[in-house]
Amino acid sequence: MPKAARAALLAVLALLLAACGEVLQGEPAPTRAPDFRPEQVRRPLVLVRLVRGPGEWEERESRALPDEYQGALLEALNARAVLAREVQVRGERDGRLDAPAALARARELGADHAVLVEIRVAQVQAVFCRDSRRAFRAAATLWSQSLRVLRAADGAVRLAVAPGSSLDLLDVEADCESPRESRRRSAGETIDEAVRRMLGRVVGP
Repeated sequence: MPKAARAALLAVLALLLAACGEVLQGEPAPTRAPDFRPEQVRRPLVLVRLVRGPGEWEERESRALPDEYQGALLEALNARAVLAREVQVRGERDGRLDAPAALARARELGADHAVLVEIRVAQVQAVFCRDSRRAFRAAATLWSQSLRVLRAADGAVRLAVAPGSSLDLLDVEADCESPRESRRRSAGETIDEAVRRMLGRVVGP
């Protein structure tokens, strides 16, 4: 192969690899049916599994998390006029969510969709203000959420969002101008924000 052609081929390959790198480093794209609209989800069955990841946890606080999340979720659904047929928030001992069982329960209840949400709460050391002159590292609690929205009638996946998306959040409100002024959100504030982000994808703002 002539040197010029070889150089051109290498240049094209380099551009393709760079483009792939940008995609891999970005937020995972959600899987979404072309005709899916959040306003279609109005009588769902909502199942949430909340588990603890690495960290030092107070047992009483950990046991309270599912109940606190469920309370915030019910309040947010009511505020959006979404008449959920059933809402369950389970702990880590209950096992992973099972789609066939969820669909069977949704049909039994007359729900239009089954919404399955997996949440992992972990204590981490995170870097904040990474793109500023005052980047800093601090302890934080990471809430990582993934979800699937299944149509009850036929089990079709209408929406799927993987972990590592904009549903994830840290409980630190970073002040990039004055890092010492950064604050930790309360558990209640963090749960409210987690619920808001999740429902924004599923049923709309």
